[in-house]
Amino acid sequence: MINRKLIVLGLAVLLFAATADATMRCGTALISLGDTADVVRQKCGAPDSSVDQMPALRSNGVPRLGFAKVSLWVYGPRNGAKQHLRFIEDKLVEIETRRD
Repeated sequence: MINRKLIVLGLAVLLFAATADATMRCGTALISLGDTADVVRQKCGAPDSSVDQMPALRSNGVPRLGFAKVSLWVYGPRNGAKQHLRFIEDKLVEIETRRD
């Protein structure tokens, strides 16, 4: 019975940790995972830095199967931390706060 409680508690902690960085505040606006790059830009403005990693192409110029455009945006530093956002095909998939 104790093992079952520990497992449930452990899963709850993992779920909370996974959703801890699922949103980011930009002034009075809030962005969430799943938002598009356009929505994030409207709410937060242009990122302080960004890098686009285009998909690998075949010799005929067509993207290779299973490859996607990945964009990495950084906001900050604000209050001593930077917000790192990762987009796949212009959809927000990760928000990470780092204190460098």
